Amino acid sequence: MIKDWYVRAGAHMGGNRYRWILYSVIGLLLLIVIAQFLYPTSKLLPFANIDGKSYSAWTKSDAISNLDTAYKNTKLNIYFSNAAQAYKTPLPADIGLTVANQARLQAADYPWYMRLIPSSLLWAHYIYPVNSPPSYTRNQAVLSSYITKQFGPSCSVQPVNASVKVQGTALSVVPSVNGGTCDTADLTSKLSTVEPHSNEPTNIAISGKEIPAAVSDVVAKTFADSLTAKLSKGVSVTAGSSTVSISPANLYAWLDIAVTDGALGYSFNADRASAYLNANLAPKVAVKAGTTQVATSDFVETSRATGASGASLDVAKTLTNIKAYLDGTSTSAVAATQLTPPNVTYTRSYSATDTGLAALMQNYATSHPGTYGISLTELSGGTRHATYQGDTQFTTASTYKLFVAYSTLLRIESGTWHWSDQIEGGYDLTTCFNRMISLSDNDCGYALLIKIGFQAITNEAHAIGASNTSFLGSDGIKSTASDEALLLAELQTGQILSQQSDRDMWITAMKNNVYRQGIPKGIPGSVIADKVGFLDALLHDAAIVYSPSGTYVLVILTNNASWGNIAELAGQLEALRTQ
Repeated sequence: MIKDWYVRAGAHMGGNRYRWILYSVIGLLLLIVIAQFLYPTSKLLPFANIDGKSYSAWTKSDAISNLDTAYKNTKLNIYFSNAAQAYKTPLPADIGLTVANQARLQAADYPWYMRLIPSSLLWAHYIYPVNSPPSYTRNQAVLSSYITKQFGPSCSVQPVNASVKVQGTALSVVPSVNGGTCDTADLTSKLSTVEPHSNEPTNIAISGKEIPAAVSDVVAKTFADSLTAKLSKGVSVTAGSSTVSISPANLYAWLDIAVTDGALGYSFNADRASAYLNANLAPKVAVKAGTTQVATSDFVETSRATGASGASLDVAKTLTNIKAYLDGTSTSAVAATQLTPPNVTYTRSYSATDTGLAALMQNYATSHPGTYGISLTELSGGTRHATYQGDTQFTTASTYKLFVAYSTLLRIESGTWHWSDQIEGGYDLTTCFNRMISLSDNDCGYALLIKIGFQAITNEAHAIGASNTSFLGSDGIKSTASDEALLLAELQTGQILSQQSDRDMWITAMKNNVYRQGIPKGIPGSVIADKVGFLDALLHDAAIVYSPSGTYVLVILTNNASWGNIAELAGQLEALRTQ
């Protein structure tokens, strides 16, 4: 009886253990299912693999960002036919291609019914892999621009030769780039349909023919090694009785390397080398030049004593000699020289003649800054006359007012105008006339010019022989030194105007001119009636000079000169007249 109780008790205990195990398994499976239901839809499945890379349990947003970046940085290797080296390696954006992964990753699913299956979280990635491709967006305009820029309109690309670059005291090879020819339509088609992968470069072979560079990387490396051996010890250059050692660092700094006729070559740059060579070699070979002394009379050479030539360093030839030595075509490097002509000094004299005066004008004008037009006419004494570029037209600046003055007085003498006439700014004709000449008043000058008329003044200037004077040009009023000298000479000698009182009024206004830095300053001992003009770089002075040695007219028109030059020239001409 006791035995039966133990049997029944044991059976009861065994049944409870099995039920406990069963209940535990069922509970665990329920927990797994609950966990699977709670797994975020914003995350990829554990062990998910996309494009050959593990994205296990990544958030979809992180995976999208990572994949977009990977596609963005994927290189597209473009080859000419079966070429071993890619011609171009653009990124997708360069050809107008945008790759987006959002749609395919947002579509990645772990459906509810799969979540009911215990342990499906661990193997559902096999059933629901992310196999759909990314979305591709293409910009045809960007692609067309890229093809035109990189391959040309006819898909013909010239190769780029390998070269050698100087880096301090070393040479490095700049690799060559092969060119080629291709079919634009084929190139466009392949770039328009390419679908790159995120984890490896995409190779694109286009139909056509590769054109290798004439200078390959191997050739450039051989050239660089050979040149390095030549330069490594520097070079000793014979300069006169001395020897100057030039370091490798200097030789490298002077190098110019270029491809000529399909071959690499080198030279030394004279500009970069000149400072060193002039400081270190030039003093050892220099010979001072002598002086050639030339005497002239009226600008004609009368004697010459020739000085000895000198010598100076010929930088370009010296560099050629250094290169020849390094190349083994010369047994030594020698500083080359070139002849330097002797200095020339002039002793000039001038005769007090028309020829002498003209020679002085020419010499002064050609040896000083600026452009000159000069005319001198003596009205008494020797009645000498000399000019330099006397018929060259200049913009008149305010000397045009001399011709306005003449035309004004013509109208006074004809009775059509009166001195009491109102002209400008409350001034009558008398006041405006004097202000125009003595003060160079522009308002009065312009008012009278408009009142008379451009054509009328031009005609009246031509009528007295001033044929190179015109108020009609689109580029301003023009006249010459000879025309203005003619006008003043006829004024002083009474050949124009009928009333001496009118001539005296004009001359008096010129004597009262307030601008005296030109001819008057150069001839301080004489009474001078003059009219100046100044506009930008133009400086003019037209004068009647009442010199103790005789009255004469002197007109000096200049561009880019100075009042000091005008005064100095006037003084020299006066001194020559009176010698």
